[in-house]
Amino acid sequence: MRHESDIAPEFSVTVALDDLPDEGARYALCADEAARAGLAARFGLVSLDRLEAEVSLSWVRRDEVLSLSGRLSADVVQNCVVTLEPVRSTVEEEIDLCFARDIDSAAEVVDPDSAEPLDSDILDIGEVVAEELSLALDPYPRAPGVDPKALRLGPGATYLTEEEAGSGEQPGNRPFEVLAGLRPKH
Repeated sequence: MRHESDIAPEFSVTVALDDLPDEGARYALCADEAARAGLAARFGLVSLDRLEAEVSLSWVRRDEVLSLSGRLSADVVQNCVVTLEPVRSTVEEEIDLCFARDIDSAAEVVDPDSAEPLDSDILDIGEVVAEELSLALDPYPRAPGVDPKALRLGPGATYLTEEEAGSGEQPGNRPFEVLAGLRPKH
């Protein structure tokens, strides 16, 4: 999560944790046009046409461990990584986070590796939703029907499928041979 010293979040909805009832509370969030435009710029989107979320906050251990759960829904437009054409998609994402004031002492209640630090009496649930949206975005959006193999690639570049890239066995993975091939022949 960004710290208060950073720039102000584009979509800020703060909750004073001292006022959070023992039974917890539910919040419905809807980003306005200015917030969506700011988030689109931050995340490199063509546009963010809709961002809504329903989140619940409740203390797992009062004033020490906080649970945030819910769901976000967004309509986004990203550039295709192959053609740069706009690609529309809908993001639906579950949110399930724990925050702890002292992660080590909360280890009996929450997994220390998955707990987020809680270092304030105010939690910006709008920024939490924005960060979860950024994690849910498709990192390689493609326009429908695009065949990346039909693209003309530069010297030494080869197209790899996701399976080939993930396996580590990449054909032509000899960069110095490629460079030698680019050298003028005398």
